[in-house]
Amino acid sequence: MKVSLEHIPGNKGFPIVGELPNILKEGVKYFENRKEKYGEVYKFRMPTGMVVGFLGEKAAIQLLKNHGNMFNIGNATKELLGPIYPNSIMLMDGEKHKKDRSILMQAFKREALNEYITKMPEIIEQTLEEIRLQNTIKVYPMFKTLVIRIVGKLFFGIDDEEFLIKVNKAITPMGIAMVSVPVNIPGTAYHKGLKGRKYLSKAFLELAVQKRAKPGTDFFSKLCSATNEDGDTFTDQEIVDHLLFLYQGAYDTTSWALSNLVYRLAKAPEWQEKMREELKNIDLTQIDLQTLLGLKVSTMIFYEAMRMAPSVPLTIREVNEDWKISDEIIIPKGTKIWVSMAMGMKDPKYWNKPEKFDPARFSDKRQEHKKCPHSFLPFGAGPHQCIGRVFAEIIVKMMMTALLQEFRFSVPNDYKIAISEFPIMRPKDGLPVRFEKIAYQ
Repeated sequence: MKVSLEHIPGNKGFPIVGELPNILKEGVKYFENRKEKYGEVYKFRMPTGMVVGFLGEKAAIQLLKNHGNMFNIGNATKELLGPIYPNSIMLMDGEKHKKDRSILMQAFKREALNEYITKMPEIIEQTLEEIRLQNTIKVYPMFKTLVIRIVGKLFFGIDDEEFLIKVNKAITPMGIAMVSVPVNIPGTAYHKGLKGRKYLSKAFLELAVQKRAKPGTDFFSKLCSATNEDGDTFTDQEIVDHLLFLYQGAYDTTSWALSNLVYRLAKAPEWQEKMREELKNIDLTQIDLQTLLGLKVSTMIFYEAMRMAPSVPLTIREVNEDWKISDEIIIPKGTKIWVSMAMGMKDPKYWNKPEKFDPARFSDKRQEHKKCPHSFLPFGAGPHQCIGRVFAEIIVKMMMTALLQEFRFSVPNDYKIAISEFPIMRPKDGLPVRFEKIAYQ
């Protein structure tokens, strides 16, 4: 639908691609600069057409909470994500989203999470063995392999390394395709993403037949027979569509969360020691969900790392009806809105010295994250809040426990991480980190 945005300031950018190259280059700084130039509401062009950036904590919570069903995410994302992730929960709104999410939530209930915890130490040990073989290692690809193994084992019941390597090769271009020009021509990033999607869809549909014939304890098997309170079930294709998106989400976001946390602790050895002290006596083979979530120092550090560089820095919605922001600004029905969660987490109105890594801001004494309930949104909010946020926290805390019990890690004093921020943050150089085995007396 064409909408008139003539009354909103902004710019069109380059032909065809619009502002996409600038956004990919500048990251969150792009939105900070535009806010300074145009204010909290401005327009810019993307390959899919003109969109509006709406910056500020009020905008974030209005769009994410979606009171009165003023916004949708399906139409907002279908042009770019639809062919890559058709029928995924990311593209759903209303009752369909609510019903499908209720079925998928069975993968993240307390009982399921505690079951995952018992299976993770063996997978984590594989990563530790790789670190022991070398002093310096690029942690981002290492953590991607870890997450591929964890999700493959727990969600799909797969531990075949050869097959997981193929999954990695197929799923990586799918993520890149999310911020590419949607042109399906051989050689383009978008074409490679579609090709990866086709391969994984075929492979997992074949796996669905096996799971129905011989169910296991993995989430894939459980989804084959899972129902919601109305008795609704998924077809094989629906299961595959949902799990491909969950796989992608866990793969990219958790790999970054781990890498980001290691980097922050490498640059702040005093906090690395504080976290090590809290975790040094934990036995990962005996731990449970309640204990993991109750780790106060580790939680503060995890939250601070996510505040400084959230895995997903922005989100998109479309306006269902004309939306009056002020007497001067009305956003027409059909307009796509880009909202930055990352900017609110750097706002000096709520955060003391926001550019500083300071986990104590989340302590019981300071509680800076409670100054404004809309300023700390590392996992989003509302109906589309990250479905696997607790699962990700478990992986991060368990992996960090294993690392800190055995190693000290560091980066050169003059090293500063270079981040590619969209659509999901990642280190451009893989983040090389030096590991030193701890010599206990």
